[in-house]
Amino acid sequence: MAQTSTPENSPGTSRGAGPLTALLARGARYPEISAHLDALSPAERLEQVLAVTGSAVGKLYDAVADAPPMSVAEFCPPELTEGKTLIYEGRNSLPSFSRFQKRFQRRGSEVVGYNHQPMSFVTGPGYFVTVDGDDFRRELLFDYTQEPPFFPEGWPAYKPNGHLFSRLVYFHMKDYCRRVARGVIVGTAFKKGVAQGAFFTLTLPG
Repeated sequence: MAQTSTPENSPGTSRGAGPLTALLARGARYPEISAHLDALSPAERLEQVLAVTGSAVGKLYDAVADAPPMSVAEFCPPELTEGKTLIYEGRNSLPSFSRFQKRFQRRGSEVVGYNHQPMSFVTGPGYFVTVDGDDFRRELLFDYTQEPPFFPEGWPAYKPNGHLFSRLVYFHMKDYCRRVARGVIVGTAFKKGVAQGAFFTLTLPG
């Protein structure tokens, strides 16, 4: 299985805030934000996106409301080798335990993901399927309400999202995601169509 740095030692976890935070502070919108991040190296892009924390993650979500939708094919390309895990580095808007990864595999037209984070032993892996949207919102969607059509070898054992403590985090959840820049999205969580006030970014590290 493909590996990258873990959430605890990934780049960007200890460096200071970069220009992306300044763009958000002065109300920049998608075209400027995207152009700025696209001009950076993957390592610089990751560092600057991870520097966006707390309520600023929600500001980033609002700032890119006019971005063109990102498709599953762009997010997790069809040419991705079957059996290879694609890892996105994540930052959520919580005050603690804010670093995580979402890991993805493609099999044919199906894309499955799970949450890799330090509290997985309590919350479970939080499996979901990745689709182009639903009738509620036509945005890239991580749907925790569907049982995955396959379970990649070497991934954590599947636990239903209604099981024990998983129910508190993942049950009835859908994440709707917006394009930010090349290899970067920002998303927000809904449960039964109700916004949860929780936001996150995902960034390809390379």
